[in-house]
Amino acid sequence: MKLKMLVAAASLVVAGSALAGAPALPGGDLGALTPTPALFLGVGAFATGGTIADLFTFSVGNKSDLVGSIGGYGATFSSVLIDGMATSLTSTTTGYGFSFAGLTAGAHTLKVTGAFPSIYTYLGSAYATPSAVPEPESLALIFAGLGVVGLVARRRQAV
Repeated sequence: MKLKMLVAAASLVVAGSALAGAPALPGGDLGALTPTPALFLGVGAFATGGTIADLFTFSVGNKSDLVGSIGGYGATFSSVLIDGMATSLTSTTTGYGFSFAGLTAGAHTLKVTGAFPSIYTYLGSAYATPSAVPEPESLALIFAGLGVVGLVARRRQAV
């Protein structure tokens, strides 16, 4: 029965990956992350169970925020780490969501950790969006507002 579930889960992964490109296996490279999600997966079977410590590499072109999700069968996830720093896992109806703000341009690592009783499979996705940068007009308005506040404070002091 468990073998049938594993085969069914693997079939869904393969069918879904045909639409979004091949998912990266542990030790693999997700490539340059963009707003289009990159997929990663893990699968295994050991009679005595064990721990999950799967590592993936990726890169971002500019300062970015990373958003992702992970879910599967038979695995209990304890953390998702970006460059060794833990992200908070948020429970969703299909698994967990995670995010990491302020990634600098360049190469990074994503590590999935957890445990499994005997058979497991999981599928995750991650994408990057450019970090918010204040627009020049916004900065000009902020400084103009501070100038007005300073002028009012100075007039009150003079009276």
